[in-house]
Amino acid sequence: MGKKAQAGKPKKLTPKDVGKRLNALAKNLEEELEGADLFAPLPPTEDCAICFVPISPIKSGRMYKTCCGKEICWACYKENKESINKQNEEKSAGKKLALTCPFCREPNPTADEEEFARLQARCLQNDHIAFALMGDLYRDGTFKAPKDDLKAIDCWIQAIELGSAGSCARIAEGYNEGKGVAFDKGRAFFLMKIGALRGEIVARYNIGRSEYHTFGNHEIGIRHWKIAAEAGHQDSLNNLRDIYNADGKVPGREFITKEYLDFAYRACHEAQMEVTSEEREKHRSEE
Repeated sequence: MGKKAQAGKPKKLTPKDVGKRLNALAKNLEEELEGADLFAPLPPTEDCAICFVPISPIKSGRMYKTCCGKEICWACYKENKESINKQNEEKSAGKKLALTCPFCREPNPTADEEEFARLQARCLQNDHIAFALMGDLYRDGTFKAPKDDLKAIDCWIQAIELGSAGSCARIAEGYNEGKGVAFDKGRAFFLMKIGALRGEIVARYNIGRSEYHTFGNHEIGIRHWKIAAEAGHQDSLNNLRDIYNADGKVPGREFITKEYLDFAYRACHEAQMEVTSEEREKHRSEE
């Protein structure tokens, strides 16, 4: 999918190849992490390209369009589909309208092969979301992509090099489970930190769990949960609440005041409401 792939059939990946790529990636990411403030304000939330309502960085409910590379919310996709279907139902004769992208109006793919080809084309444009999704396809063996853990990791590496946060968590999961790569908790934790630094909220939550439960760094773990809770992550807020209400029976209550917990409830609710709209609530059960 990179420049070499255009010249001919790409060389089959080996575990050694991927291991070298991962080591080189880690070296570059160490420079990114060095001197960085892991507790700095989070990057801004992305907006849906259609309704301009922020897309949740935590929940599903987003759709990537391989035709134009835009991310839209599920509600806008469903509203567009319903509108086209309604127009077709009202037409008594003539050619029916094709389902199209709500943003660029390109007709939707009619076969998996077409969708896969479009995703490959987006990868050639150095689109980190496309590389992340391509990795998912190889991991799962869907959309005509053969199941291949090494290819999946290679795609995620390229996504990370282009700025992806979510792909850090995907490779970290592989290290935690020894899937596609050698089992390595330290490397997994390192990649989670990069993901969190780039705005991955679930990675932030998981770092908090490791710091609090595994390493016994209760204050650091709680600081991570505070950031995640203020971004709308409910499980992080629940952890803070449970520690506070345990009244000293579990470690860390001294780092959570009643005033802060009241603030965290408000901030979490506001963050959750910021990504809500009437249309999204209408289609919530279909996500």
